[in-house]
Amino acid sequence: MAQVSISEAARLSGISRSNFYKNYIRHGKLSVTKDHQGRPQIDTAEIIRVFGGLQGDSNPVRPEMQEVTSNEDSQYQPYIQALLEQLEASKEREQWYRQQIGELTGELSNTRRLLEHQRPAPFWQRWFK
Repeated sequence: MAQVSISEAARLSGISRSNFYKNYIRHGKLSVTKDHQGRPQIDTAEIIRVFGGLQGDSNPVRPEMQEVTSNEDSQYQPYIQALLEQLEASKEREQWYRQQIGELTGELSNTRRLLEHQRPAPFWQRWFK
């Protein structure tokens, strides 16, 4: 696609140039190339990738935001059903683990009580019997 200057890219994205530099170029969210004279240029495809379209574009390109029709929805039903089954199995597993943790915690506290009651007398008390 076309290469544009940083100012033009900021205008096409609809944000200020300083914000564009600070939040997108400096953090590496947009890749910048240099032209033959060494000036920074940004490909308009990069702007569309990050912002979903160009300012003033009536039909922004956002494939992840397209509506799913009923025909497409039916092809995903087996995957949705499998994911729901996996979710249910993971919930059951979590409940079982919580139950095991509760039982082990109870056993541990009982063992602690038994150990506290069976402590031997300090060595110096054995001399005074």
